[in-house]
Amino acid sequence: MGNVSRKSVLLSATALFIVTSVSAFAADAPTTETKVEKVTVTATRRKTELQKTPVAVTAVGEQTIKDARVENIEDLMAVVPSLQVTNGGNPAAFTMRIRGVGTQGNNAGLEAAVGTFIDGVYRSRASVAFGDLGELERIEVLRGPQGTLFGRNTSAGILSVITKKPTFDGTEIDAESTFGSFDQYSGRASINFVPVADKIAIRLFGTRNEQEGFIDVNPGRPDAYDGNAKSYFTVRGQAFFQLSEMTDLRLIADYADRADQCCSAATLFPGGNGRAATIPFPSTSGPSIINFIEGPLLGKGTSNQVDEQVAFGNRSTNNDIVDKGVSAEFNVNFGWANLTSITAARDWETTYAQDSDFSGADILYFADDGTNLTRFETFTHEMRLTGDTGQLDWLLGVFVSNEDITRRSTLLSGFEQETYMSLHRIGDSPLSMRGSLTALFGHGAGTPVYTGGLGQDDLYKQNSSSFAVFTHNVVHFSDDVNLSLGLRYTEETKTFDATYDTNGQGGCTSVEAALGLNPGAQAAFLGFSAGAQGLVALTCLPGSRHALDVLTTSFGGHHQEKTEREFSGVMTLAWEVEEDVNTYATYSRGHKAGGFNLDRSYSDSLGSIVSGSTCADPDGFAPFGPFGCAQTVRAPDTSFAPEFVDAYELGLKMTFDDGKLLVNTAAFYQDFQNFQLNTFTGVSFIVTSVPEVISQGLEIESSWRTPIDGLSTNLAVQYTDAHYGDIGSLTTPGSFIALNPGLFALKDATITHSPEWTVTGGLNYKFPLFNNMTGLFHTDARWQGEMNTGSNLDPRKIQKAFAVVGAKFGIYTDNQQFGLEFFARNLLDEKYINTAFDAPLQGSSMSPTSGGTSTIDAFLGEPRMMGITLSGRY
Repeated sequence: MGNVSRKSVLLSATALFIVTSVSAFAADAPTTETKVEKVTVTATRRKTELQKTPVAVTAVGEQTIKDARVENIEDLMAVVPSLQVTNGGNPAAFTMRIRGVGTQGNNAGLEAAVGTFIDGVYRSRASVAFGDLGELERIEVLRGPQGTLFGRNTSAGILSVITKKPTFDGTEIDAESTFGSFDQYSGRASINFVPVADKIAIRLFGTRNEQEGFIDVNPGRPDAYDGNAKSYFTVRGQAFFQLSEMTDLRLIADYADRADQCCSAATLFPGGNGRAATIPFPSTSGPSIINFIEGPLLGKGTSNQVDEQVAFGNRSTNNDIVDKGVSAEFNVNFGWANLTSITAARDWETTYAQDSDFSGADILYFADDGTNLTRFETFTHEMRLTGDTGQLDWLLGVFVSNEDITRRSTLLSGFEQETYMSLHRIGDSPLSMRGSLTALFGHGAGTPVYTGGLGQDDLYKQNSSSFAVFTHNVVHFSDDVNLSLGLRYTEETKTFDATYDTNGQGGCTSVEAALGLNPGAQAAFLGFSAGAQGLVALTCLPGSRHALDVLTTSFGGHHQEKTEREFSGVMTLAWEVEEDVNTYATYSRGHKAGGFNLDRSYSDSLGSIVSGSTCADPDGFAPFGPFGCAQTVRAPDTSFAPEFVDAYELGLKMTFDDGKLLVNTAAFYQDFQNFQLNTFTGVSFIVTSVPEVISQGLEIESSWRTPIDGLSTNLAVQYTDAHYGDIGSLTTPGSFIALNPGLFALKDATITHSPEWTVTGGLNYKFPLFNNMTGLFHTDARWQGEMNTGSNLDPRKIQKAFAVVGAKFGIYTDNQQFGLEFFARNLLDEKYINTAFDAPLQGSSMSPTSGGTSTIDAFLGEPRMMGITLSGRY
């Protein structure tokens, strides 16, 4: 569908009126209903009707969640047009975006621009919340900056997940089993029971899922396997105590273990063929040298492999996630006010492996030995006091949190790295690189440039301590006009500690002995030839240099800390024009905390290279080389600034035809400052603060209960223009682009993963069958326009417009005591990419003077998934 015009898609979507969107609650009501159900949400921390809530919020009800088979956050894309969920290559790299804006994944130091709350408990990263969500009551997606209603402040939006809580309705048992594509089997079950009548209710839930991978890895090789397999289980227990008529307590404990193979990547663009032109390669593409090394086996695709869903690899991609936590929600009704207290402790840890060159050659990898891990240990406490004096609805809140992040990174050299680098970039011999280093820098001819199985071993620790007070108040000027005023003060302190250890990088050791600890800059300063400078850069990659090791051995490690004190707030004027027409205008100031890059960084704002007699710094550690100059070792500043946004919004919510048709519209303009961008350069991750990002657009969401009994439809269309603003140019000294020339393509460009147009939709038709049985036909669809999936906006990383369609047909007995469902996701088997990136070490990224020679790989979206579900209820 990539070549279908925008006009034809919109016309056909409108004609079919098949869309799932914001308030897809029409499907939740019995078939005898004649109106769209009045939906109650808690987006403002008060129970209000969706149509009278002056917030851009998408609310997805329980039945819609079931019909669309929403089991995790990624599944929400089928019913929420403003939401984008992407993966950056491992379980800690999921990213959510709202209105085109989010936080690029793959760096634990970056907090989420779109915050996630599950039963009021903040999950600090999208990945931490990316598991089976269990039994859901509803999901609310708040668009735009938030800070005066929820414990944690965010700059782009909030995802609030409300699960089913225990009830006093007696014993209830629900169970289902699913059998599907790629040998999928999953089972889900829950039980609700009441051990003490009207006093204690218990609810238990568990799920187990197994599924083979959908990517064909190493076809034709003896080590072939199916990539991206899934295996997980989740258990969740709740206890609800009605302590008195005015007091209740809800306790939740959950544990999940996920063991996936994530993530294999397919060749999207093969890139240049390298320098060893005299070797008879089977093609002139970038992977040709890898295939020569692996011959007669194939080591990498030499053409676009997205449609074939083929990838290559020689190292493990096993990942294991353990997610566990407890929370307590305490509610007291004092009569004059209501108190809510939510306290939680959570522990999320992933250990992962990765074939980091994404090929059959042994070049770079993260070992499958438990040494690579990311862990979040989080404590949060939120307390809110709300009241109503008639003319004033008031809210006062306090939020405190303490989070410890641990990340260990052991990126190792493969046993073919020297051979590959020699042939790809230096000459025609597997020892070309070693010979060049010997000639220029006296490197030992018998010493490997890179030793297989050795590399960097870095340990990062960050602590974040946050305290905030916030208030949100609604002044009722009349029955029709309200003014909401919210203010938040946040104080946050972060400390960062890192130790570095580099082993087996013999080539860089020789170069550093000659040029000092910043050899690349020193080679340029001394006027080395372009070829020699390239040799130095390839030998002393970020993971091969020893400059940071000196911080560990001589100074005990690398320590930084920073404290932020910031205000944010919101002001909303709401007017009920008439009973079925509500409008509002909002200005809000959002804030997302800064932090530290939990990856190798060599930045030195004081300057690291000087010449002649000033080469030595009396306060630093300055080893000299035979070329007469040295690197002064200073601890790099890896911090990045907080992100701010000024947001403006106009909203209109209308109800027509006596409640049968709902139409909600919002126009928005958001100006982000210090937008936090995480970019992979092909050799390392860097975090930069882009001066300005603009996100503006229009959203239209509707739901309609048709005159046909049991038939309801919904339509949602979103137009978003999210682009980089005033960021300078290559010719403007000191501007962002001049200081970051590798990001030159950002100027005036649309930001990554931000399609201009998105349409989501669905249709639900419930109809009677024989013997009091009920049938259900459901379909949902998401179409999105063209978007660039790379953080540096390389045009080779574009995903053309495409659509993903889901469908379900179900048969149920009376009261849904038994059910049989047939379902399909991505029914049309659309092949699309999730995120594209420069394949590590495989060519050069694009530059202001070159289109780039790098091979581009991509993580893929799931193909068609079909299955059958059997369910029972007692």
